Amino acid sequence: MKLLSITFLILFLTPFFLIGQAKSNDTFAEKSIKYGIDKTYEPYEFVNTNGKADGFNVDIIKAIGAELNWDVQICPDDWINIRYKLENTNELDATAYFKTAAREDSILFSRPISLVYYSIFTRSDKEPVEDLFSLSGKKVAIQEVTIVAEYFDQLGFLDLKELQAYSSETDAIDAVVRGDADCAITSFMTTNYKMEVENIENIQSSSDPVFITEYCFVVNNENSAMLDSLNWGLRLVKASGEYDRLFQKWLTPKKSWWSQNQDLVIIVLSIFFLLSIMAVIYIYSLKKLIQKKSQVIKKEIQTRTEAEWELIESESLRKKMEDFTSVMFVEIDLENNIIQAPKLFYSILGFDGKEILGVNIHQLLNTKSVTKDKEIKSVLMNKEFSYLDAEYEFKTNSSIPVWMDSSTSLLYDEKDRIKGFKQFFRDITPLRQANLNLKDLNAELANFMYKTSHDVRGPIANVLGLVNLGNMMSDDKEIIGYFGMIEQSVKKLEHIFNDFKEVSFILHGNLNITTFDLRELIEEVSNSVFMKRNKEIKKARIDIKIIADSQYMTSDRALLKRLFYQIIENVFEHNNYYETELKIIFEKDNSSHYKIHFIDNGVGIPENLQKKVFEVFFKGRRSDINIGMGLYMAKKVVSRLGGELSLKSEIENGTTIEVILPVRQITENLTYN
Repeated sequence: MKLLSITFLILFLTPFFLIGQAKSNDTFAEKSIKYGIDKTYEPYEFVNTNGKADGFNVDIIKAIGAELNWDVQICPDDWINIRYKLENTNELDATAYFKTAAREDSILFSRPISLVYYSIFTRSDKEPVEDLFSLSGKKVAIQEVTIVAEYFDQLGFLDLKELQAYSSETDAIDAVVRGDADCAITSFMTTNYKMEVENIENIQSSSDPVFITEYCFVVNNENSAMLDSLNWGLRLVKASGEYDRLFQKWLTPKKSWWSQNQDLVIIVLSIFFLLSIMAVIYIYSLKKLIQKKSQVIKKEIQTRTEAEWELIESESLRKKMEDFTSVMFVEIDLENNIIQAPKLFYSILGFDGKEILGVNIHQLLNTKSVTKDKEIKSVLMNKEFSYLDAEYEFKTNSSIPVWMDSSTSLLYDEKDRIKGFKQFFRDITPLRQANLNLKDLNAELANFMYKTSHDVRGPIANVLGLVNLGNMMSDDKEIIGYFGMIEQSVKKLEHIFNDFKEVSFILHGNLNITTFDLRELIEEVSNSVFMKRNKEIKKARIDIKIIADSQYMTSDRALLKRLFYQIIENVFEHNNYYETELKIIFEKDNSSHYKIHFIDNGVGIPENLQKKVFEVFFKGRRSDINIGMGLYMAKKVVSRLGGELSLKSEIENGTTIEVILPVRQITENLTYN
């Protein structure tokens, strides 16, 4: 026992001993490295007014050097020279880059030091540029040999007036201030640092970042050992808390407590009085609402649980019936009297053998089934078909209906004369009951989704109201900017729940078949798509071609409107609104089907993504403009109408979507089952 205790104590203390050894600088051999920095990339790395290297990256590499016992030599230079010295002449051992897939072929990247957000900056007296597609026809300033330049090389379809490359982001911003460029794409932190230091007030940024990238240490491909050391050193710096201190020092605005919080204090004091008055009323009403909602949810959960249990029982019974029930063969004469029947047949109906023989089978069927049976046997007597299948509803002694599948054919005697009918029956009552339960469950789930989407709108409206109140009460641009970001996020959330409600309508709503003007519908949808983005519909290049006797079609207009909206919006959102050509061809393939083609000359869809675009929540290249449900809803609309949808696309050669829909009759009973 004593030996076991000593062994356990040694095993317990060993990790602490090893950690203490790992943290000691004495375990690392002394080493000297050359680290290159950009002279003008405040606050990350730069040469200060005293001629010394300074900034967040500089302090981080020095902290890593202290942990690893390195002598770090900081080598400031122009950014283009830093890259050349690291990648070509090996004069530098390490520096910091933004991570891109293209750069990974020539250098090695460490774990991220930090995340950097890039935004579009314009003068305050100009209209802000919110996304990359709005850069068409503008002079855009960037820093040369950076991730932004590489990114624009991939966006060859953007029609820029001019792309101006400068040696630093500071020069790019100065070009916007002077009016030499319409806008600049630079990192949000460095630009705001420059605006604060130089007191620049006539510059504004886009509301959302254009893109986000990782800032990492880099070494050349032959120096993987140093990369491992940098990763380890970065972990040690973060574990010691030094990283957080340096982040607060360089990348968090430094203000006095009052100047930093005065606007927030004023806002709090301004709305505190209103909130105090509303608090009691709101809490009381919220309590009542929660109690009411809790009862509703509890009841819905109980109902759903009961339905699920009934469905499980029905499914179990169906499987048992399939396992143990055989097909029942019944002979019937020409007067529809039962000549012969198996025991299983009359026991299911609640009779014995003596009671069932000689009974007219029509006495055991309900009215509709009797009519159906007479029609089937009349057709069989004409010998047009060898057998016919149908479903019958039987009456039983217990007054509980029984449903059976039936396959009926003629019965012949020894001289090949018709003497009656032979019918093969199979009990399908459990299966029909299971289908009815499943129908009720689907309807309940659809109702739950619709109610949830509807109920969330209230809290969303409350948040938007508070954001508007904050905007009115504050003059601080930074706080207003945060309120703007909150508003954008909440509106995206609202859009998500609206799409959920749309999906519920598409999947479970009743069809309303009418005859309508297709050209008028397309023009209505096109106007909506362009108005949503404040675009001029007169400049749209949409060609509608009708290859049919009439431009009228018979279907559900509301569902067709959703289908056209999702496809047309998808075409223009992922391409240029005014340069993209869209052809919509409508033809009536025959008397039973319509065929609609959507053909555009856009950038196309890669082959490996063509099946994924119809999946729910799949986002394409423009992931900032949607939640990935547009083409999913289009696919569901086509399926709901009993049609087919297919897609063909080639990179740089555009995309074609073909929709085939059945011609509906207004008199059809199309209530959802």
